[in-house]
Amino acid sequence: MQFKIIAAQDLNEQQRQQIADLCFSAFDEDPWSQYTFMQKAVHIVGISDDQIVSHALWTDRTFTINGSLNVKTAYVEYVTTDYTMRGKGLASQLLRHLVDVLTNLEYGLAALQPEDEAFYRKLGWTSWWGDLYIKQDTSTYVTNDYEIMLYPLSVHMKNLLSHRSEENTICAEWREGEVW
Repeated sequence: MQFKIIAAQDLNEQQRQQIADLCFSAFDEDPWSQYTFMQKAVHIVGISDDQIVSHALWTDRTFTINGSLNVKTAYVEYVTTDYTMRGKGLASQLLRHLVDVLTNLEYGLAALQPEDEAFYRKLGWTSWWGDLYIKQDTSTYVTNDYEIMLYPLSVHMKNLLSHRSEENTICAEWREGEVW
């Protein structure tokens, strides 16, 4: 499988359609019809026989950890593989490649809201154990009904995340659509 990183605005019509088909099949939605911020997403695709068979995207977010540390975060969404190609490790390969790319782009964290925690855990992702907050305009509110997983992309972040405390917090700016 070959990997390509493509900014949303650089996708051609065929690539957009293949991604939309994959995402619609897996999530009953495509990433372009949902939210404006998806227009600035960066896609990573796995290609086999000139077809996109595996996909993820990320958008930039800033996480404020424990009220003071701002961390450049790649928020990962729409992770999927063509149903006929599942069980072959393609999504795992894609996510390992994504982690390498994000590390080289100097992100501190990768984050996502998992549908299958065990899948991500085996790839080195960690469930966040502290409180989650969203800041919207002048208000900040807790969103503990949500679960996210993190992948530290720097030694500093690995050390920080190794000190588990329920007093730890992550706060992110509100965004249109899904909060996390």
